[in-house]
Amino acid sequence: MIGRTIAAALAIAFSLSPSHAQPQHRLPSGYKWGRCLLVVDGQTRISGRCSYQIETGGDFNIQGRKLVFAGIDYPDPHSGAGEMSKDYWAVVYKDGDIWAGYANSDIPETHGDERWEELRREGACYIGKNIRICLWR
Repeated sequence: MIGRTIAAALAIAFSLSPSHAQPQHRLPSGYKWGRCLLVVDGQTRISGRCSYQIETGGDFNIQGRKLVFAGIDYPDPHSGAGEMSKDYWAVVYKDGDIWAGYANSDIPETHGDERWEELRREGACYIGKNIRICLWR
């Protein structure tokens, strides 16, 4: 009886030990977890859990769950040349009277080399020619 109790206690302690806990990715201040969809030219780049930030005026950015952040996942490089990316990301912003956006076309890219003009909002999504960006909080 005592042996079973000790074995049960050890099994519980072992299952709750930090070595078996799922690591929780830390986010920068102002970022939250949500669900996102990013489809470009028929290629799904982000689908499901993502991090996001919404700014005043409705501008927002989304990141795939593997994205790393300067100052959290690696030292702050204090320069764009030292930035790194481990996933896709996208930005949607108001440009005058229209919505526009940009994103990286390749995971390692840290600059927005793809740009979209005249996105239209449909519910939680912004849609343009060959682009669909959605954010659900």
